[in-house]
Amino acid sequence: MRAEEAIDAVTSAATQAGLPAHDASVVRVGENGVVLLPSAGVLARVVPRAAKGSAPRREIDVATWLASRHVPVVHPARPEPMIVGQYVVSLWEYLADSRPADLVTLAKCLRQLHVLAIPANLLPCLSPFDGFEERLQAGACLDINDRMLLRELRDQLSARWVTAEFTLGEAVLHGDAHMENLLVSAGGREAFVDLEAVCIGPPEWDLTLTALYYECGWFPHKEYVDFVQTYGFDVRLSPSWSELRMARMLRMTLWLAQSAGNDLQRQRQLRHRINTLRDGTAPAGWTGY
Repeated sequence: MRAEEAIDAVTSAATQAGLPAHDASVVRVGENGVVLLPSAGVLARVVPRAAKGSAPRREIDVATWLASRHVPVVHPARPEPMIVGQYVVSLWEYLADSRPADLVTLAKCLRQLHVLAIPANLLPCLSPFDGFEERLQAGACLDINDRMLLRELRDQLSARWVTAEFTLGEAVLHGDAHMENLLVSAGGREAFVDLEAVCIGPPEWDLTLTALYYECGWFPHKEYVDFVQTYGFDVRLSPSWSELRMARMLRMTLWLAQSAGNDLQRQRQLRHRINTLRDGTAPAGWTGY
């Protein structure tokens, strides 16, 4: 998605909703787009209508349900998504002056999420390999050998995943649980955002990103220890840690492949990730974006 496409779609949706859009600005674009409408106090999410696995209506329903269960979550600014040409636009409250949560807050809020009773007929089950081929094909910087390697790792992992053992049972998951997807406002309000991956599955899935980021060297040891102690479980001790870890590394690599584009720094990091997946040293030397 190009920035101008996201702006055009959101401007049209805002006009239909009677919201000011003269100061619309792109927050990010990629598979989806996020556009800020400062005067309206709204953050708009834009997804292609044909996007596989995209369900803006469900995201709104999930946010409403989580709020009713007193889980800290961003609130929809409009109860229905809007169709604008080939895009679907959903409007959300904008949490001004917010910052990413620290790891202790993330662990606390994940515990709160994971103890919810699983709802009937609202959430899909976790499917770690959904969208793999689409993301692989979208990685323009990947050559044929890269794709062969990633498919081979995926095939090996999917066979192991069938018999993977998870200690913590099943729960409602955020699905993409990291500090930037839990915001804390200047007034102290906490809110999970980016709800498109909320699903049912093993809580270990939500803990893996933090553990993997720690392995990458992105957090000090004490911060990770505090995260583990607050949540009450270290996912690295899970019998399926190797499967969880590889699943996340593959997803992180494909995300970078999609976003590398003409960015030479990202292309170099992508090449490093591929090389370390090939020689078994991943995630040594992985940097974050």
